[in-house]
Amino acid sequence: MAIWKITEHSNELRELISEHFYELESRKENKHWLASRALINYLFPDKKTALFKDEFNKPFLKIEGMDYHISITHSFQFAAILVSKTKNVAIDMEKIDERIQRVKHKFMREDEMDYLQSDDASNMLVTIWSAKETLYKFYGKKELDFKLHLKIDAFKFESKFELVGQISKDNLKQKFTIKVEETEGYVLTYIS
Repeated sequence: MAIWKITEHSNELRELISEHFYELESRKENKHWLASRALINYLFPDKKTALFKDEFNKPFLKIEGMDYHISITHSFQFAAILVSKTKNVAIDMEKIDERIQRVKHKFMREDEMDYLQSDDASNMLVTIWSAKETLYKFYGKKELDFKLHLKIDAFKFESKFELVGQISKDNLKQKFTIKVEETEGYVLTYIS
């Protein structure tokens, strides 16, 4: 896992992407896109790397011709990636912001609303949103409803902890341990 706090201009980030890096889609010029690709280069310097996307738009990575799992996230001034040679991974990062209160009805289940603590409500809501984004990325096939198919078990918000999330869709019902870290006013969630 690597996290990048973006302080560079686009030109500086562009220079950090190796000529050994290949991606089929046309190069984007926004800082998040550039920082995530610079992170790949940082983790695998001087390696021939290629980033592709499957039919569901889920990224996967080839390093020196070997397949790797990768997950990419960005939020405001941060970009982060999680890479594994052996197993599926997922990562998400979200800024803690009280405005999440306005959209909680779109992703919160009734049973999840029951354990919200008023003093930590924004932190908990952002954590639940981020954990569900992580589950969504892990599943990787889209077509998941955040209220219907994704559930987060009760937890207490701390600066670093684990919670349990579940995907229930069709014949799939699987629980996952999701790691959670809070840093600089952001929540980072990941399955590794």
